[in-house]
Amino acid sequence: MKIKDKPLGKFIQRRSCRFCESKNLVKVLDFGVVPLAGAFLKESEFINEKFYPLELNFCKDCCLVQVSNVVPAEVLFKNYFYFSSAIKTLVEHLADFARETNNRFLKGRVNPSVFEIGCNDGVMLKPFAKLGVKAVGIDPATNVVNSIDSKEITVINDYFSEPVAERLRRKQGQFDAITSSYSFAHIDNMISVIKGVKILLKDDGVFIFEVYYLGTLIEEMQYDMIYHEHMNYYSLMALDNFLGAQGMEIFDIIFTPGVRSGAVRFYARNIGKRNEPVSGAVKKMRSDEVSRGYDKEQTFISYANKVEKTRAELLKVLDGFKRQGKVIIGYGASGRGTMIMNFCGIDGKYLDYVVDDAPAKHGFYTPGTHVLIKPWEAVKDGPFPEYALLFAWSFINEVKKRRSDYLEAGGKFIVPLPEVQIAGK
Repeated sequence: MKIKDKPLGKFIQRRSCRFCESKNLVKVLDFGVVPLAGAFLKESEFINEKFYPLELNFCKDCCLVQVSNVVPAEVLFKNYFYFSSAIKTLVEHLADFARETNNRFLKGRVNPSVFEIGCNDGVMLKPFAKLGVKAVGIDPATNVVNSIDSKEITVINDYFSEPVAERLRRKQGQFDAITSSYSFAHIDNMISVIKGVKILLKDDGVFIFEVYYLGTLIEEMQYDMIYHEHMNYYSLMALDNFLGAQGMEIFDIIFTPGVRSGAVRFYARNIGKRNEPVSGAVKKMRSDEVSRGYDKEQTFISYANKVEKTRAELLKVLDGFKRQGKVIIGYGASGRGTMIMNFCGIDGKYLDYVVDDAPAKHGFYTPGTHVLIKPWEAVKDGPFPEYALLFAWSFINEVKKRRSDYLEAGGKFIVPLPEVQIAGK
């Protein structure tokens, strides 16, 4: 299907910055017209599949890197396939996140409380509850929220905003800590959200949010995490400008390498309400971002040129294996996989099928490229796939342990990023 033949879905072209409302935006990377990253579909739905233009823009005033074509939230989250509890590495990481937050900020407080924005299936709220913390969360994905079977936590099925925060404050009061794990990438109206945080957070509370870091996106060539659902790509520069306008500041930073290909946990507070010194990690990041040019559009234009070279390298490898008659499958039906497949043009010509560990995706097809998703057990049915293109490349160590039998049998993983590699036993 040619780009001009792809049916467009409804979207809003945002012409102002999501953080500062400036109109001084410049386009640095254009993906063309692509499907929604998480819109896995049945064969009968192919005819009604929608596509959306995808561009990455840079705000020259506040330095936020952002996707400006906004797909309505009710479309993005109508049937959300991402269940955090299905990923062992993430479950362990979020349990550690909860323990660290409790030990550092909540112990000793009377009736400690935490509120999580974008709580998914409650994977982080549950360890908070076990620690004796009042755990409340909010998430708009109805099917995910409905899957929660726990009386220890409270979850509101809604989008977080300033008006919602006002209602929650009247019912629940204010919270000692507000947390978010990656969901801040998914929000368009960030000004309303940060005002909501101010409403729900106690004066001396902490606001802790973990997001993909712009530096990781750039330095590790992670174009596969750029999609409509991920609207914002955070740098400290942009956050200093954004939070400062609301009377808040970042006082600490922790890198979390190995989790979702690297992220940063930012610790924020109301200015003048807590007395921790601003950490050396914050000062170092500020210096590093200036030296790497994260305030200059040319930095991101150069990144776009490198992305094109990475695509060419992966296709060269795949073409070579197909000429040799090798059987190749995909591993991990994820949003990242959707972007790699559509950006590179990887469809049934290259892949026999894609495997995924989440039963909810079995029997569906990949967005745009229409490759069938199967359970891992399909490998046993043959023919044996000599290569598996690892879309879940950020979890390569976990995958290699889980699929050691595949490696022992001679199978190999094609790792697409940060550079193309072949991984065997």
